[in-house]
Amino acid sequence: MQDTRYDRLSVVLHWLMAALLLAQLALGIWMTGLPKDGSGVRAWWFNQHKSLGMVLGLLVLLRLAWALLRPRVPPLAQGAARQRLASGAHRLLYALMLLVPLAGFLGSVFSGYPIRFYGLLLPQWSGRWDAAKALMAGVHHWSAWALLALAVLHVAATAHHQLVLRDGALRRMR
Repeated sequence: MQDTRYDRLSVVLHWLMAALLLAQLALGIWMTGLPKDGSGVRAWWFNQHKSLGMVLGLLVLLRLAWALLRPRVPPLAQGAARQRLASGAHRLLYALMLLVPLAGFLGSVFSGYPIRFYGLLLPQWSGRWDAAKALMAGVHHWSAWALLALAVLHVAATAHHQLVLRDGALRRMR
């Protein structure tokens, strides 16, 4: 019989990324309100946000690789339409978890400013390109909001499974 629970690494990566993504979204919203006063405080927080974004980008790549390598957990018993919705939502979550940090990173690349990973100066890949930076900043901003909206839907669907359907969906992720 096939196991209906996710393996330990999948569960740890899921909850770790959930916590880090929420922290990153809150930081991203908060830091944009910091004044540009030359004190360096705003730049420091932006560098923390960029560093955590790179970590999250790498973690989602690790999650994708692990998802391809591990044995598949069977889907919950539900109708075909719900199964397609769940599958599509999960694929979109992964796409957005990749797009948000990638767009943020590329926006930084095209800003002309150096990129630091927790203080370590990364090689500069490009010079300043204002149009590309503006495009990537817009993609980063709106895809982050889309990710937040989809995460809320994900939590709502989990609550529905747990409280209404009582089908044990949440037990699979413990």
